[in-house]
Amino acid sequence: MSDKKLNVLFICTGNSARSILAEGLMNHLGGGRFQAYSAGSHPKGAVHPLAIETLHTLHVGGSGFRSKSWDEFSQDGQPVMDFVITVCDKAAGEVCPVWPGQPITAHWGLPDPAAVEGSEEVRKRAFMGTALALKRRLELMLELPLEKLDRLAIQKQVREIGTQASTQVLILCTHNSARSVLAEAMLNQLARVMGKDVRAHSAGSAPSGRISPFALQVLADAGIATSGLRSKSWDEFVGPDKPAMRIVITVCDSAAQEVCPHWPGSPVKVHWGYPDPSNAPGSDEDRRIAFELTRQAMAYRMMQLLMLPLETMSNADLQTTLDIISRS
Repeated sequence: MSDKKLNVLFICTGNSARSILAEGLMNHLGGGRFQAYSAGSHPKGAVHPLAIETLHTLHVGGSGFRSKSWDEFSQDGQPVMDFVITVCDKAAGEVCPVWPGQPITAHWGLPDPAAVEGSEEVRKRAFMGTALALKRRLELMLELPLEKLDRLAIQKQVREIGTQASTQVLILCTHNSARSVLAEAMLNQLARVMGKDVRAHSAGSAPSGRISPFALQVLADAGIATSGLRSKSWDEFVGPDKPAMRIVITVCDSAAQEVCPHWPGSPVKVHWGYPDPSNAPGSDEDRRIAFELTRQAMAYRMMQLLMLPLETMSNADLQTTLDIISRS
């Protein structure tokens, strides 16, 4: 790719929060190498005030941000895009206009900070978390030696950036059928609700190959999707091409005592042990209640984890804090 200034268009449905943050950050970080724009498939017509406030907090200048339709950029006379990047799942699933110049496309999906409910401080944290996640992805893009890569290589690299959450968490138990599955599902659900760029995975040292029906039942009862869950070996997460884990959590004592593989990323490790609800005595209803209580206990710790400023914490501080949470 040549050394000319490259145009990049960030797209979200409403063009009021995520795509605005990406536009501002890229123009700030790009050092004149990129010219960023943003648009929406169904623009709201107004930029979210917390998006502007967050950019100002990060010392990102600029004015003239507005919520506008992506149709503006498909017309003659508009800048020819080198990259078009969607930052929300809904826009990624829609049929885009035909962009002049056949740009490289990628999807960097992030939870919508504008959908986060709670106090003003909670909503500000959601916007800042989204901005920092975008900032990290943009920095990875800016580090690519674009002038040395062909089009297919650039497309592959830019798309892979979108699959890398800022914080990857691996949750382990021996059989990966109950506790670790509950923790994975709860952490991913809460991350979406709280607008956090966190991705949870689970695995087992000796996976059973099946998930407890009680685990699936209590998750479904809580409104949490279970279609993508499966019992799998921790070996799936070993190797140079695997996601770099920031945190590895063991949730059963036997897994905590085993010698773990070498995880990419040299993650922080912590043990949050829970009794196995599969061993609860009594009727099926008694076991279902045990699973539900375990799910609720895990949710409490996962919320504590997501409240941390993960994007800015050192591993040493993170280790100390997670150890404190383990005693709560």
